[in-house]
Amino acid sequence: MKNLILILMFILPSVGFSQRNGSKVMDFNNIDYRLLDSLIIVEINVVRDSLGNSNMYYSRVISDNISKLRCQKLHSEQKVYHPDGRLELYSDKLESSILKESSSTYKYKGGLDVVDGYEICLFESRYYKLVTYGDYAKSIVDLWETSRDHCYVVRDAYNKQIVDGKELFLMSGVSTKYGTYKGRNGFYSVLNLTVVYNY
Repeated sequence: MKNLILILMFILPSVGFSQRNGSKVMDFNNIDYRLLDSLIIVEINVVRDSLGNSNMYYSRVISDNISKLRCQKLHSEQKVYHPDGRLELYSDKLESSILKESSSTYKYKGGLDVVDGYEICLFESRYYKLVTYGDYAKSIVDLWETSRDHCYVVRDAYNKQIVDGKELFLMSGVSTKYGTYKGRNGFYSVLNLTVVYNY
């Protein structure tokens, strides 16, 4: 009995950790979109870290209020494009919420202005070789890197913490939605990179 308890003490924490780090197997009947979306930011930061560039920080506020709306539009229309109206989503109230999130969640001291930076989107087909949330997150980021403009956002956009004397803090929203595009099943994905400036 003692041995069983010891074994469980070692196995259970590793199962919990493995699910947080992307090795959780994806169940297409019950997709954990929050996990997939946050792992996309993790994969982007792996790329940015390898280049010595500033990290992006996952923003639930941007994800829920910008990226999700944009992704749902692509999903419902079964198109991949940049719909009009993105700038109108950045209301004073939303910008205030983004500033609050940067302070309360990430302890960013500062933040006087919020600027809509970039939006990138795509459709990534479902491949049966991809099994885990981490597999799909990496596959989505890898696909963005095949396009010059998308690659710029993933790798180099706002790559330094201080630009023209202004301190930058990168908050990114991500949203994914499983659906069909041109007869293929897969994920619509939208990333909105937003910059918090401290003058």
